[in-house]
Amino acid sequence: MKYKIGVFGSGGSKVSAKAVQESARQLGAILGNHAKEVIIVTGGCTGLPYAAAQEAAKSGTEVWGYSPVFNMDEQRQFTPNDNLGIYTKLEFVSPDTPLPDIQRVRMKFRNVLSTAACDAGIIISGQWGSLNEFTNLVDMQKVVGVLTGTGGVADELPVLCEKIVKEGQGTVVFNDDPEALVKEVLSLLEATN
Repeated sequence: MKYKIGVFGSGGSKVSAKAVQESARQLGAILGNHAKEVIIVTGGCTGLPYAAAQEAAKSGTEVWGYSPVFNMDEQRQFTPNDNLGIYTKLEFVSPDTPLPDIQRVRMKFRNVLSTAACDAGIIISGQWGSLNEFTNLVDMQKVVGVLTGTGGVADELPVLCEKIVKEGQGTVVFNDDPEALVKEVLSLLEATN
């Protein structure tokens, strides 16, 4: 059985610090070392999740993307600089989705689908959308790894998780070392299956 591990984080170009980009690539390379054990799931966007997925794909890791657009032509416009060939599977939002004309709604719908498809998720940096993905994962009782030291939401979550605890929530672990974080996430998945 392969574990589906989502990589969620800043998709926009505003987070371009070279150190954070390198952390995303390291995370992807480490996940790629487990190509026989994992499938990477992303939101089908550019940015940090794409950087990790692209790196993992180099090792033959399956990559699934859940896109907020309707078809491949729109995907090419949505992510014009990305190599769409890294995706083993690319899921699009249905035109029958409620409120299909509002891209932000489609993005949140995509977030629900992508997080539901995961066995675990890893958050790197991130903004509001990543916080939404994090809360989905926790509420869906998934294992969640947070790569701290990457800024954004990832560095705010340790304090938030001390303040908000819900019975039956998912397991959240924090680490600033991508390799140690992946090891811990995989160990937790193995312990629960």
